[in-house]
Amino acid sequence: MVTKKYTTTLNTRPFMYNETKEIAELITQGIATEDIKEMVLQQNIFQLASNDRAARFLNEILKRLKELDIFLMDQFIESDTSTSKAVLLYALLKKDQLFYEWVREVVWDKLMIMEWHLTPKETMSFFETKAEQNEVIKGWGENTKKRLLNAYHKTLVDAELAVFTDEGLQLQPLIISSDVRNYLKEDKEKNIAEILLGESLG
Repeated sequence: MVTKKYTTTLNTRPFMYNETKEIAELITQGIATEDIKEMVLQQNIFQLASNDRAARFLNEILKRLKELDIFLMDQFIESDTSTSKAVLLYALLKKDQLFYEWVREVVWDKLMIMEWHLTPKETMSFFETKAEQNEVIKGWGENTKKRLLNAYHKTLVDAELAVFTDEGLQLQPLIISSDVRNYLKEDKEKNIAEILLGESLG
């Protein structure tokens, strides 16, 4: 059995685009992490019911933003919304191993053959296959897997890589500015760049 460290973070801390953008802007203003945390809790920036939940949201956002270099951080803040969401998806793919594997092994395969529909059954099949290979996933109950399935599908929709349909998801190419497209092609991890660009880089 594989012993990769898989998490269910997306169950409770989803795409969080607006919240992440707000924190990224504070970081680029040079505000220290501790001061940002104080602002989040005192001003209830995330509009959450408890400080504990707000702190967990912030910690996850900070971990995702650490995956962005200076260029991508600037593009996340300054680019059009579609490009900015694609940059956040890049950070998520870097941060969350199981989510990355699902997108690469299930979604990417469909994009490559221009099969645009993805069903919940296909995502659940992915989890079942991983459960045969990994003790952590093997220990997850059906409810956990269903919640994670819903979170994964919603994340693709929030990132504008898909829209919901009655049967599941309708996949669609990401709209990314030429500057970011070229940067991903030339400077970033091929396996992740291919997902975002919707093309094989050879």
